[in-house]
Amino acid sequence: MRLKGFYLNFSFLASLIPGFSQDQSAEPTRSEIFDRMEARAQSLAQRMQEMSGKERQAPAKVNPAGLETESSLSSPPSPPTSSAAITGSGQNFSPTQDSSVRENQNPESSNEAFSVVDDSDDYLPIESAQELLGDYYISPSIGFVLSSETKAAFKLFSAEKVQDLDNEMGYGVGLRAGIRFDNFYTEVGLKYSTLDYKITGIHTMPGILPGTFIDFNYDGIGSVDILNFNAKLGYSYSFNEVLSFNGSVGLGLSNRRNELYIAAGPDGIPPIFNDRVSSNETVLSYDLAFSINYFVAESYLISLGYNYMNVGKISQFDALNLHYFELGMGLNF
Repeated sequence: MRLKGFYLNFSFLASLIPGFSQDQSAEPTRSEIFDRMEARAQSLAQRMQEMSGKERQAPAKVNPAGLETESSLSSPPSPPTSSAAITGSGQNFSPTQDSSVRENQNPESSNEAFSVVDDSDDYLPIESAQELLGDYYISPSIGFVLSSETKAAFKLFSAEKVQDLDNEMGYGVGLRAGIRFDNFYTEVGLKYSTLDYKITGIHTMPGILPGTFIDFNYDGIGSVDILNFNAKLGYSYSFNEVLSFNGSVGLGLSNRRNELYIAAGPDGIPPIFNDRVSSNETVLSYDLAFSINYFVAESYLISLGYNYMNVGKISQFDALNLHYFELGMGLNF
C-alpha cells in the first residue's frame, strides 16, 4: 500500500511538470522585452532620419532602465513585429522600405519643413551715389580740346575778307565742385582752355600797268582763350559699387578772347602788309558732358569724360564748337 501510494504521488507530480514548463515558456523574459523595445526604437529612429533627410545622423539610443525613448514618446507605439510576421503576398516589407515608398509617392513632403533663405548680396539693391560716396565732391581735370572750323572777318589792304580758320588741338584745365542728392547731382565749374589756329591764302590786286595783276600771299596765325564758368545738373547711374556713368547738361558764361595776326606780300620779298585783329567779349555758352567714374576708394575717384561746349559768336569771329576729352581725379567728403 505504501509503495502504491508513493507511485501515485510521483505520477501526479510528473504530469504537472510539462504544463508548468509550458506556462513558463509562454511568458517573455525581461531580456526579451528589452530586446523588442530596443529593436522598435531603432526602427522608429531610422524612419525619422529618412523622413528628415538626415540619413547619416546616428540613431537614437535606447535607455533600458527607463523603458522609454524620445522617439517612442513622440510617436504612438506599434506592436512588435518580426521579419516573419511582416509578410504578405509572398513579399517582405521593412520599415525602411515603407518610408522610401512614402517619399517616392510625395517627394516634396519630406523637404517642406526645410526651406533655405538666400540672403546673398547679389539680390541687394546697389546703394545710391550719395550713400556710397558722400554728399559733396571736388574734382580737378586736365585734357585736350578740339574745335570745329570757324570763320573770321578781317581786312586785307582795302578788301573785306571772310575766311575759315584752320584750328589746331589745344588743351584745357578745370575745377568743379558739386553736391549729390541720391543719384542726382548739381555742380559748378571753372574751366580755362586755349587753342591756336592759322590761315593761308592768295590775294590778287591790280598792277601798276593796265591789265596786269599782282598776287599777294598772306599768312595768319592766332589763338583763342576761353575762361568758362558754368552750372550743371546731372544724373549718376551706378553699374556696381566702384563704377558709374554720369551725364549732365549745363549753362554758363564764357569770356572769349580771339587774336589774329596777318602778313602779306609778293613772292620773294618781305611782307609789305601787316594787320592784327582782336576781339574780347563775354558770351553765353552751353555744354553737354558724359563721364565714366571709377571709385578708387571711399574718398577718391578717377573720371574719364567727354564734354561738348558751344561758345557764342563775338564781333569778328564766328561761334565755336569745342570738344573736350578730360581726365579728372576727385575727392569725396
